[in-house]
Amino acid sequence: MSVDHFPSTHATWIDAQLTIAEEGERAAAAGDAGGYARANNAQDALRRHVMNRYAPALTAYVSTPALRRIGDRDDLVSGFYARTMGDPAFFTRWRQSNMPLRRWLMNAMAFHCRGELRDQNRSRSRMLGSDGLSALQADAVDPARAFDHAWAVALANEAMSIAITDADERGRPNDALAFRLHVIDGMPYRSIAAQLSITVAQAEHAARRVSDRMREAVREILREEGVLPNAMDAAVAEVLLLVDEAAGEP
Repeated sequence: MSVDHFPSTHATWIDAQLTIAEEGERAAAAGDAGGYARANNAQDALRRHVMNRYAPALTAYVSTPALRRIGDRDDLVSGFYARTMGDPAFFTRWRQSNMPLRRWLMNAMAFHCRGELRDQNRSRSRMLGSDGLSALQADAVDPARAFDHAWAVALANEAMSIAITDADERGRPNDALAFRLHVIDGMPYRSIAAQLSITVAQAEHAARRVSDRMREAVREILREEGVLPNAMDAAVAEVLLLVDEAAGEP
């Protein structure tokens, strides 16, 4: 049975993996012996991709005071990976929800943590008191904000890496260097120009090219994670705000 392993180039990478997995499952149901293997490979690649991107945010979420008492943060994240994201339907349900992946994952982690609390209390043969639930709910904004800050910083770092790699691949290493010197080190363009033996205007344009590519990469990542076009400008602005907030944290 013929299976399209290369979905439309208009699809994001995440959508492509989901499509490959769904096609593999349909092919297996129709008698294709390799269908399940293709589906499993696509699901595994998708889980690794998402966990690599979201590990800092998920770890920050379970490291806050409201959730730290549940258990070791690494155990909570690995348990979430195995039990919740290990469900083959996890990402299919996300796509059907029309919810940005960031919110879907944070909600799923919240449910996972509540499940851990209930399991712990069952094992101790006692009910969770209302005070415990109230405390968890009252502090919910704390882990949510920690998640958002870590997610935004990780996303910005990923976008910057894409932009710098792109500059190098285009044979413009000075673009990446000018961007780093100005944005990260705070060096004025006049000093950058002198260091790179270029004009001040060239230094400004070089850094701006990387900055523009970085903003484009942020949009690409957000689009991949389910942000709709009419919400894109607001989502990009939120990322920038969250990064600024995170930079101001002690």
